[in-house]
Amino acid sequence: MGDDSEWMKLPIDQKCEHKVWKARLNGYEEALKLFQRIEDEKSPEWGKYLGLIKRFVTDSNAVAQLKGLEAALAFVENAHVAGKTTGEVVSGVVTKVFNQPKARAKELGMDICLMYMEIEKAEVVQDELLKGLDNKNPKIVVAFHSTKEFHRIPMQTHKEGNFPAVSEILIIEMD
Repeated sequence: MGDDSEWMKLPIDQKCEHKVWKARLNGYEEALKLFQRIEDEKSPEWGKYLGLIKRFVTDSNAVAQLKGLEAALAFVENAHVAGKTTGEVVSGVVTKVFNQPKARAKELGMDICLMYMEIEKAEVVQDELLKGLDNKNPKIVVAFHSTKEFHRIPMQTHKEGNFPAVSEILIIEMD
């Protein structure tokens, strides 16, 4: 347990980057509490986490990742600077969250994407989702369609001209 006492003394941002998953989990939990406590959306405290938020959503440990997703959502909901992280975070959500079996993770991933859209970053979200379509993952098609419906944004043309029709068929088949 000597290792635990070492990382317990670290600041939150260093815990979030630690090699031990328990330290990262603890860091994400503390970050979530901090993000919910900061009242000023323009506080300089938010800036400390700009480079870390992608790691929150792409953590290799599933338990830590869930807490990281919760913390990332709180960050996007409350931080004025959250828009700066849109591309990297949504890319992480597309590659590491939408393709896993945990429903709660996918739900949080979708909430993060929708929150970015709410803060006027819809084009970046859709671009990252479109890039994810190259992986031929039907779950990303569903996410893309959900964001389109949420914001009533016209679907961009994909390489294949019949993409909107294909996405509708996939959604119907998945239900």
